[in-house]
Amino acid sequence: MKFSIAVKGADVSKNTGCCDIFLIFEEKRGKIVMRQIINNPGHKPDLLPGFLEEFKIGALLCGEMDEQTRQAFAEKNINVITGVSGNADKIAEEFALTAKQQANMQSCLQPMPKVLVSCRGLNGENNVLAVGYCGNCSYAPPMVMVGIVPTRYSYPMIKGSGCFVVNLVDKRYKETFDYLGSHSKRDGDKLAAMNVRLQEGKKVNAPILPDCPVNIECTVVDSIVTGSHEMFIGKIEYVHAAAKLLDSEGKIDFSQINFL
Repeated sequence: MKFSIAVKGADVSKNTGCCDIFLIFEEKRGKIVMRQIINNPGHKPDLLPGFLEEFKIGALLCGEMDEQTRQAFAEKNINVITGVSGNADKIAEEFALTAKQQANMQSCLQPMPKVLVSCRGLNGENNVLAVGYCGNCSYAPPMVMVGIVPTRYSYPMIKGSGCFVVNLVDKRYKETFDYLGSHSKRDGDKLAAMNVRLQEGKKVNAPILPDCPVNIECTVVDSIVTGSHEMFIGKIEYVHAAAKLLDSEGKIDFSQINFL
């Protein structure tokens, strides 16, 4: 990415009209790899955006700028950053460390939770799958949501039964988590292959994983297709937690869980 700083003396200029020069920098992965000096072509607010556009500038740093001039730069896809002051080269180094560029949009919210969702089909078959799209969505009543791709083996189980269990995973369960997340039950009994222990849920017709520190039983109250996934919204019916994690009020101390 290339960016420019309006400079007067050695410092960032108050505005583009009174600057002596423009410094142009190119940054790659947070480091400045090019520095160039160009003279101020003159205070021509209507021409300056086009002038800097020729240098493929993505951002301009200065002290202040009126809205009309800012809009003129925006039309040239130059992002104006105001409120900047201090030594221009030092500001450039700091900006390079935090400069933003467009990134891949898939799974951009990180860290993604590592949970196992257990379920049971109407025929009584159990299954467990790794789910990356999962999160809280309400506290009154308490609800969570999990995203399942319709082609997954467990999808019709959850769709049919209307319930599921979210099992929080710690590092002791990593081998099992990795296996369950990389194998489909349509290709073989992966639960038997990993000797996965199951225990009946208290409120829903789905098993919990007793070897996981927290198990959240849910009843599906709604779902929405968001694109690649169907987000199942589950009303929390019961939460199992290892006794050592609970305080006197039953609150879970999540800091004690060594999450994956």
